[in-house]
Amino acid sequence: SSDTDLVCADEPSDEKPSGDVKTRADQGPGWLPAIMAGTVLMGILCFVFCAFSTWILFQKRTELAIRTLKGAYVSELEQSLLEPETKQRVVEEVKTLIAAMEGGKYDDWQSAAIMQRLQRLPVAQWGELQSVRAFIVKSDSDNQSDQIKELSRLERAVEKGKATSFDFQDVLDPVRRPDPGSSTGFELIRPLVTESVDEVVLRAKLVADRADVPDQAFPDVDLAVIVRKQVEEGASTGGY
Repeated sequence: SSDTDLVCADEPSDEKPSGDVKTRADQGPGWLPAIMAGTVLMGILCFVFCAFSTWILFQKRTELAIRTLKGAYVSELEQSLLEPETKQRVVEEVKTLIAAMEGGKYDDWQSAAIMQRLQRLPVAQWGELQSVRAFIVKSDSDNQSDQIKELSRLERAVEKGKATSFDFQDVLDPVRRPDPGSSTGFELIRPLVTESVDEVVLRAKLVADRADVPDQAFPDVDLAVIVRKQVEEGASTGGY
């Protein structure tokens, strides 16, 4: 009857639409594999680019060394507190090195080794140490000779290759302050005071003791000779 048919039409069916199930089953993994593949590909390309860039720079080490020496190193020396005679001799050594590099005297590995050695030398800081020495000489204190002895021992440690610019950073810290406008990032505190200079001398002694420098005064060490020696050793034996 019509009433029976109406009741049957209103009853909920237990069957689920097969079309929706099929659609969901056919969606697959989506974009995830493509994204992962793209990420891996980009990583490979970046690695290849970095390797190629490194190879290019590796082949131009002499050119980069010349630019660094001309653009920064010589300028830093000229603005340093090195005594005029010392400054002139050191600058002449560096300019001789630049001319030799430009003339093709050194291979790329030699230029890199020489630059590594020069960067470890406390060349600019040497001038600040000379200023500390001048202060001690003028102070005419009772322990003047002992203090000058300790500074000479520190210079001897540099000559022996057992003290570097990193050691000088710590030794000179009591008499320096930050200066963003300076090529080294620091400037000497003026005027110097006895307490700070005493601390510098103490730190110089500690570095010299660690380097096994004999407890005696040494003649003035020629910084230009040290620079020349480091250039020769860099060219013959490489870096540190």
